[in-house]
Formats: sequence, structure tokens, C-alpha cells
Amino acid sequence: MTYPTTTTTPAAPAPAGAHPPGHRPDIQGLRGVAVLLVVAFHLWTDRVSGGVDVFFVLSAFLLTGTFVRRIERGRPLAVREYWVRTFARLIGPMAVMLLAVLAAVLTLFPPSRWEELLSHVWGSLSYVQNWVLAGQSVDYYAADSAETTPLQHTWSLSVQGQVFLLWPLLLAGCALAARWAGLRFRTVALAVFALVFAGSFAWSLAQTAGAPAWAYFSTVTRLWEFALGSLAALALARSSRPQDASRRSLPEAAARPVGVALGWSGLAAVVATPFLLDTGARFPGTAALAPTLGAAAILLGGALAPGRPLSAGRVLAARPLLWFGDRAYGIYLWHWPLLITYLLISARDDVPVVDGLGVLAASVLLTRATAPLLAGWRALPGVRAGHGLRLAATALVVAVPLTGAHQYTVQRDPSAGVERTPENYPGAAVLRGDVTEVPDVPIIPTGAEREDEWGDTGGPCSPEDAPEGIDGLGHCRVIEPDDGADPERTVVVIGDSHAQQLLTPIHRAADAQGWKVVSYLRMACRYTGDAEPADAECGEFNAAARQAALEAEPDAVLTIGTLSLPEAPHEKLVDGYEAGVRPFLDAGIPVLAFRDNPRFPFSMFACVETYGPDRARCNPPRSESLLPENPLEDLAARHEDLHPVDLTDRLCTDSVCPGVVGNIQVYMDLDHVTSAYGETLAPDVEHRMLEALGWPDRR
Repeated sequence: MTYPTTTTTPAAPAPAGAHPPGHRPDIQGLRGVAVLLVVAFHLWTDRVSGGVDVFFVLSAFLLTGTFVRRIERGRPLAVREYWVRTFARLIGPMAVMLLAVLAAVLTLFPPSRWEELLSHVWGSLSYVQNWVLAGQSVDYYAADSAETTPLQHTWSLSVQGQVFLLWPLLLAGCALAARWAGLRFRTVALAVFALVFAGSFAWSLAQTAGAPAWAYFSTVTRLWEFALGSLAALALARSSRPQDASRRSLPEAAARPVGVALGWSGLAAVVATPFLLDTGARFPGTAALAPTLGAAAILLGGALAPGRPLSAGRVLAARPLLWFGDRAYGIYLWHWPLLITYLLISARDDVPVVDGLGVLAASVLLTRATAPLLAGWRALPGVRAGHGLRLAATALVVAVPLTGAHQYTVQRDPSAGVERTPENYPGAAVLRGDVTEVPDVPIIPTGAEREDEWGDTGGPCSPEDAPEGIDGLGHCRVIEPDDGADPERTVVVIGDSHAQQLLTPIHRAADAQGWKVVSYLRMACRYTGDAEPADAECGEFNAAARQAALEAEPDAVLTIGTLSLPEAPHEKLVDGYEAGVRPFLDAGIPVLAFRDNPRFPFSMFACVETYGPDRARCNPPRSESLLPENPLEDLAARHEDLHPVDLTDRLCTDSVCPGVVGNIQVYMDLDHVTSAYGETLAPDVEHRMLEALGWPDRR
């Protein structure tokens, strides 16, 4: 979002009522509208409000106007001073919020998330949070990528901070180029920002189509929004009073109605954005045009018809909107961590209206409460002496406790000193009925160990096992008999991460039975024979893996045949699954079709850490996780060599699907079984594979 309260200095908000000459109240009111849209749609919907996009346009408009006036008046640009002054003002409120979040993380949030959340504090403090989130959003193995962070909102502050560094250099470059070429500065600047707009917008279209998560957080895909604000500023930068200059470009009789029309159409576009765009709209592609063009129209309209009785500017200058506009930065900083903490403590997935208003009120109170603290901090001897010292000192205030917190999280292990034996950690043996009494010991795996819970996939495939065409599409792994002897049987596993997690118990079975297991894996790519898959590369991978398995002529092929769902109907056959396994069945190769494990709308691992293993939320009803009957049974009735394997009775009781069984966390996130629990499933997987295939037990 944006912070300046004047048309000359893009910095932190000034106190309410402290507005210099030339101030445009409609801009301040637009800030109020934008922050209210952001907060309201964060609290009560899952839609994108477009408010952040409005802030991007405003910040570039104000920043560009500042430097254009300096350049055209022949004044020094003072870029370094601008940087220090701007970040010194912005980082104070940010530091207070980050310290509060740091305290909340260590006292309220589950330990498994500490390392991730501490990295977000660093990312926010250093204004690179958008890149931290972009990396995690495309990292499939970031186990809690689906968990919301209390600092997710600072991605936009990071983007804006990066633009605050880049834009003055770009404007200075335009000034040098204009002087060198003998052209007017505005002509060069208009051309440069038009190119930035066109290039960034084209890139955002490509990225939102191919990598939407990355595109959302990327600075490059957002530059066109800032360029639009700069183009609006350049269009008005013909005198020290932009509203006078803009009106000279149109006849007096035309300027006012055009300005009024622009203002109202722009305000309508901004306010309508979250209502008209569905939850699948991908930002910042074409979906972001409505709020950004709307903001630009308001900026231009306000210059053409300043303060007209029937203009949108008069509405935007209403006292309540100005009041929220003055406090927009603080409200934006505080509302999101307060919201996420509320959801954590209340164990809710939604926010009642009254509670949401409480979050907004708390955000306002914290904004006001921290203002005297920041004023006192700026008045301290030495800190008062310079913006640079203030910037360094404020950053240090956050960095020192953050470093200590990081060391604490690294060293903390509640299970240290407890022997990890089957007696202490029986896991699935409890559901088998082999264990009747479970000792009182710390639950494993710990949060620090969770990243290692993806399981044992074996070693890399030899050239003869690796399928042609799989390079770059997926992974080939192999498990060979431990004794180096020729394998008794060969099993091929094809699938995604849910197939991968089975490799831990399958590995134990393979060691005991002398099997060779070759696995073809691609994350987020279920095995299917769908002729028109949504992911073209997934389809290519499945075709390559299928051909390789047919050529290998294994004794069996293992896949996941169902897809569990966090919402009704909770479970179904994988689309195109029958077509995918038919080539194996036609070739006389038996297929082991495993039933998927439950999938939840929240991280089960974090639930257990936060609320404990006995909380009802962490033991959801089995009926809300899977269908009463295995959907694979009907398919098996039509194909003699298709053998369903169902582990549901080792993941759920008759009534619930617990997050912890036998002192072991069953899930590492929303839907992946931990390797620790998978180890205890090994006897069941081995027995049921042998039984389904009719193979002898060589033990």
C-alpha cells in the first residue's frame, strides 16, 4: 500500500489534519476507501479487493510528481536523502508491528511454523517478503505453503519499497537521457514509463496464466501498476499546480464535466472490483485493470474538476474517509496479523461481523497507541539527529530479538531424551490392536523435523530404469534388495506426492520380500489416462511413465486410485483413472489401486501443535473425510487384475480421523502422511499387498 499524505513526499502518513498547501483531499479519501476495501474483504470474504492495486497507483503518482517538479525546476534530486527519509518514516511503525508479531509467533503459533514465520519477519524487515512468499508459493515441498502467515500482507509493502528504490533512479535516468538527447524531460519520461507499462503488463499476462502464484507476488509483474500512476503524474505535471495545468489542456466548459465523469467512473470501478471479480480472478493480469484504471481516472478527474459539488472528489473528501486515509498505513499494518491471530485463537475458519469490527477497531487503536511511542523514539538524542541513524537503530531493535528467537527455535526439541522405540511410539499399531496402552511421551515428529517427513524414496534410477522423455518432467527413483541379490519381484509406482509417501512402508516391505521398486513421481500430478489433462506437462509425464512401465513388464503397478476432498463429496475416483490403468490390465500386469488418505481444509500438524491431540478440531469425523465405501470397489468388480488396497482403518477409527495415533503425528500438513507414521504402516502395507496379489510371504 502507500503512505504519503501529500502530493510531494511519498512517505509515512502525517498526523491527521497535518496537510500542506496543494494537498488533494480526494487522494487522502481514496486511501481511506482502499484500506477499508482491503480490510473488509480480508475479514469477510476470500475475494481480492483491488485496494492494494489502488495504493500502488497512488504511491507512484505521488513519488513521480515529487521528482518531476524537482527536475523541471532544476532542483537537486537528492535521491539518497529521499531513500533514507522515506524508509526511516516507514520502518518505525513496521518495526513495532514486527515485534508484536514476533512475540505472538513464539507464544501462540505452533512450533512447526516458527522457522517459516521468522523468515517472514526477516523478509518484511528487509522489504523482500514478496520474494520469500513467491518462493514458498511455488515450492511444493514447503509443507505449510497453504497455511496463512500473519505477515503475508507485507508482500505489498516490500513491492512498494523496491519501487521506492527503483523509481528515483529511473526518473534520474530519464532526466540524463533527455539532457543528452536534447529532448524535453516529460517526453522521455512518458516514453520510458509507457514501455515499462507495456512490458510489465505483457509479462503479467504470461505469468498469471503459467505461474499465477509467482505472478501475484512478483515485483516485475506489478511494475505496470506503478507505471500507470507515473503516467498519470506526468500527464498532470505541467506546473506546480497540476489541477490548473490539466484544465488548460481542455476548454473550461469541457474540463469540469469530463473531470466529474472520470471521477465517478473511476470510483465506481474501484468499489465494484471485489464484487464483480470472482475468486478465481488472477492478479495482476487483466483483473487488476479495473482498480488501477479506476484510481488513475480519479486522479485525473480530481485535477480537472477539483472540489466540484457533484464530483466524486467531494465524496472522497468526506471526513470519515479522510480519517481512515490518515491512518491507512497503520490500519493496514495491524489488521492482518490481528485477523490471523484471532482465527488461530478462536479455531474458526470465518469471522462473524461483530468480531471483524473488533479486529478493525483494534487495528485503529494500535495505530493510535503506537503513535506516541514512535514520536518518543524519534525524539531520542542521536536518533533525532538524522534519518539514517533512526533507520539503522529501528532495524536493529527488530533484528536483535529476531536473531535470539531464531536460535531458540533451532535448539528447541521437546522430545530430546526420549528414546524413539516402538514401545514409546507405536503409531498404527494402536489401530491394529497390537497396543492397548500408550505411554505419556512428547509427540513426534517435531516441527523442526517436519521438512524431513517426505519419506524414503530410494536412490536415483539407472539409465535402464529411467523412462525416456521423463527428464525435466518428473523423478525416477529405485529401491533395490538390500542383500544385492536379484529381485524376487519388481513393482512400479506411478503418481504424485501421495504415491511418494507410500514408499516409506513399501521400502520396508521390499526389504523383507526382496522386491525391486521403481517409482516415477511428479508432484501435484495424479496418475490418470485423461486425454485432456489440465496440466499438459503432467499429461506428458503420465504418458512417459505409462510407456516405461509397460516396457519394463513389472510384476505389478501401484497407483493412487481415488482423490480425497476436504469438502463434500469428500472422495471420488481420479478422473480418467480407468483409462490410465487399462493398458496395464490389457498387458496382464496386476494393478494395486490404493485408496487415498483423508484430506483436510487445514494443517492437521499445526492443529495438534496449537490445540493438542484431543481437540475435536484435530479429530474430524470420518464421514467428513471419506465416503462410507471405497469408490474403487465398483471398478475392481469390472477388472479381475485391479486390486484395491485400503488403509483407512489404519488412518481412522470407525468414527474419526485423528491427527495423532500412538504418539505420532499422522499428517505433516493438510493431506500428507508423515514418514514417521508411514514406518508404522509397513506391516499393513506389506500384508495387504501380498494378500491382494496372491504372492507368497518369503519371511
